[in-house]
Amino acid sequence: MAQLVKLSDYVSRYEIDMYRYPSRYVRLKRERWTRLKQDWEAVQGSHQLPLYQYYEEDEGIWSRTKTWMKGLRKKTEEEVAVPTNEGLRSRTLDGLKQHFRDELFDFQINWASSTVSERSRVDPAYYDDPLLRMLMEELPDTCFIFYRPVLYARKAPVDCDIIILSPNNMWILHALPGSKETIYGVKDNRYWEKREGENKTPLLKPALSLQRTKSVVQTILSERELNIPVKTGVICLEGYLDVPKGGTSTQMMDRRDVKAWKEQMQRMQAPIKNNQLKAADLLLRFTQTVSEYRAASEKQEEVEVDE
Repeated sequence: MAQLVKLSDYVSRYEIDMYRYPSRYVRLKRERWTRLKQDWEAVQGSHQLPLYQYYEEDEGIWSRTKTWMKGLRKKTEEEVAVPTNEGLRSRTLDGLKQHFRDELFDFQINWASSTVSERSRVDPAYYDDPLLRMLMEELPDTCFIFYRPVLYARKAPVDCDIIILSPNNMWILHALPGSKETIYGVKDNRYWEKREGENKTPLLKPALSLQRTKSVVQTILSERELNIPVKTGVICLEGYLDVPKGGTSTQMMDRRDVKAWKEQMQRMQAPIKNNQLKAADLLLRFTQTVSEYRAASEKQEEVEVDE
């Protein structure tokens, strides 16, 4: 599951220490899955003891599980309850895996919108964003996602496309919304057209936004002489792109092509690289952040989570 390093202009845990949090996330993820699966197997094995008695058998893991739970926030900012016997008994292994992915999704949004001392107000729409969820769930842990960040170019904030930093390269994706009835086509040299039934809506061609984001990113990376290959793509998760796919280096991906692209990304076996961490850290330094200070009680809770 990819790591959500930056979400819009929200304060991010990764801004504190980009070199520490990626490995911390992988460790917490592994520990949480191990514990959750052990609990599921115990309940499936018809044990009748309440789950808290199993937790008490390993106080160290239970303590870490409570810490994980404190870090997870629902939309109402309530704590996620420890699964009950009945809750685990009613789940298949596939259901348990989806429950775990849902936990991780909420957990990462929390990390991408808060620190010990600050927090940002998350737009609820992100919790239901199918593209954000797909990228986070389907890409490897070694991919860092900057989801529609605001980057500074010559001290001016620029709304950017989605940036994905992998160990081998960088992807810049321009996302187009739509449903099965949505078709995007070329109108002229500057505009595309969105068609849904009889409705037609013009929009600037994605190449303009992609080039703007690419230019800002490459300018930032050039300050540290970081040379990372950049690929660009247009992605429409549910709709169709009725546009020429040849003659340009930008990859066009609609509902027919997304699966192949995901499989391509999943085949990456390289570990996180130092240049990748340097690039992510540098980009974070140029992102805009809008946040507010936490109350003292909230700060204490987050300190406990980070310990």
